[in-house]
Amino acid sequence: MINIKRNILPEILFLVMAAILLAPTPGLTRVKTGIDVLAREHPEMVRGKRLALLTARTAIDSSLTHTIDRLARAATIKLIVTGDSFFRETIPGEVAGETYDALTSARVIEISDPLKRPSPDIFLDAELLVIDFQDIGIRYFKYLTLMAQFLDLAREASIPVLVLDRPNPISARSVAGPVLEIGLRSRFGVYPIPLLHGMTIGELALYFNKVYGLGASLTVIGMEGYSRSMTWHDVKLHWVPPSDHIPEADTPAFYAATGFIGEMGVFSTGVGTNRPFHYVLAPWLDGEVLAQRLERHRLPGVRFIPASEKPFYGLFSQKKTPGIELVITDRVTFDPFLTGLAMLKSLYELYPDRIPLNNPAAAEALDTLLGSQKIRQSVLNNRPIMETYAALQSDIAEFSKKRREFIIYPE
Repeated sequence: MINIKRNILPEILFLVMAAILLAPTPGLTRVKTGIDVLAREHPEMVRGKRLALLTARTAIDSSLTHTIDRLARAATIKLIVTGDSFFRETIPGEVAGETYDALTSARVIEISDPLKRPSPDIFLDAELLVIDFQDIGIRYFKYLTLMAQFLDLAREASIPVLVLDRPNPISARSVAGPVLEIGLRSRFGVYPIPLLHGMTIGELALYFNKVYGLGASLTVIGMEGYSRSMTWHDVKLHWVPPSDHIPEADTPAFYAATGFIGEMGVFSTGVGTNRPFHYVLAPWLDGEVLAQRLERHRLPGVRFIPASEKPFYGLFSQKKTPGIELVITDRVTFDPFLTGLAMLKSLYELYPDRIPLNNPAAAEALDTLLGSQKIRQSVLNNRPIMETYAALQSDIAEFSKKRREFIIYPE
């Protein structure tokens, strides 16, 4: 086990326990996540304590036991906070609107909007905040904003924080896309990180805590057997869907490519089909023409084929709708942002009157999810995709330089 000590702020010593194998072999190594390393190596950190827990249904250990139940064996869980509808049976409290986890009797708080900040007094009965959820590797995943909020709340409440680390399913070296512009802060992201941040939640917690001065007393329990190049298929763990629209471990990569295109409200990206975010569909699209145009770009790790799908719900519900399907051929070289940029530009070239890039509502939705106006303006100005891509690299380089201090795992 490797213990990495860092003085993140002059008055606070942070211990990052990065329990990693020096040379994990993809396909042979089964990664141990933070909850497993905590239980095996450091149970004393939670034993007998009163805990608050920020978590999601995705937080399971190697035996498929949820972190709530694993921690409840050694500690008393007083509070469970989740960013979704609670995923377990609850019982009502004596006060109207209060609910409690039926198995642990912990109070349950659901926060659907990560910008709605609770009061620090929610930690009144707890002496340690534990954070454990599965990220998807994309800036606009709301649990990242929730985590940052709770680091700040923990500092206000003078309660230490323990983050149990988990893999980045796209891979922890995929850094791409625009860095969030301050004027476009929203529930899809608050801090200036790229669209694909290329970090784990533990590394991001360290990054947020120092770079943005959150100042929590933070400990990260690192993973064992993990390296940055791993995709989810390499880590050999069971995938629990973070939402109904991210059913498979590959879905985040597709979501990063097509999610912002769907925000304009004129395309279905396959939400409502069996494979959300694998498609770009609209009644007026010629999938053959669009696929041929995209194939000319020879984008790494992806192919495009004509498709016709009938969403069960959502946009174009119950209608057979033409378009294209994305086929990832190489998870390592596939660049979701570059792919999404090529699709947006090709769509605008073929159907300028159908793509509402100048419509205020559609423009705001697209810019907000991307975190930048630069991409839309570049398409409107007919800039080549590689010129647009290259223009983002100085911001990426600056982020990567800052990020280096907080990297726990090897390539």
